Amino acid sequence: MKRSWYFCVLTAATLALPVAAQVGAPASGSPAPARPVASSAAPVAGPGNVSPLLAQVQATARTTTADVSLLTIRRWKVANDTKHDAETKAESIQRNLTVALPAIVSQVQASPNDFAANFKLYRNLDVLYDVLASLAESTGAFGSRNEFDPLAADLNRIDQARRALGDRLEALATTKDAEIARLQGQVKTARAAAATQPKKIIVDDDDKKPVKKTKKPAAAAVTPASQPSNPQ
Repeated sequence: MKRSWYFCVLTAATLALPVAAQVGAPASGSPAPARPVASSAAPVAGPGNVSPLLAQVQATARTTTADVSLLTIRRWKVANDTKHDAETKAESIQRNLTVALPAIVSQVQASPNDFAANFKLYRNLDVLYDVLASLAESTGAFGSRNEFDPLAADLNRIDQARRALGDRLEALATTKDAEIARLQGQVKTARAAAATQPKKIIVDDDDKKPVKKTKKPAAAAVTPASQPSNPQ
């Protein structure tokens, strides 16, 4: 009877262990705790307010750089070709985040309303999003959940930034179109005003003065030289 009671208690304790382990600590292979996100959406960046957006892009670049560096692609149980492709994409992302992106951000900081600089940043974020999305997909398929979740969060923040930048480009284009239309209107008005004004004829006062005719000096009379008288 005692042995039977002990067996029941041991069985109950054994069944309770997995539950306690799940509550007290994450099990092996379970997703890592989600990291806090700075904001749920990218800040609105109008034509004159690009600093918050650039700050978010820089913060996302630092986080993504760290997350990509932690990938253990060599340990993925997949063909070597797939590993090589993932490593190539990871290296490309790292170069972009540490070299190309900071230079483009500096250009926008120097000229916030330069449409070309803003478009260059938008295009870079768009390409970066596509490559990171592909790497995140491979990580989700062959890597661990602890590797995939941070990349998914980084991908979401890059997507928010590029969408906000797209809205900013639209606002910049609208502003510049309005400025061009205003200047063209001013030029058109000035030309119309110039065409309706009567032409003024400017007369030089010197042309009104009579021209004095100077008399030519009379030619001096030529007296013929006296001829010598004939000798007597």
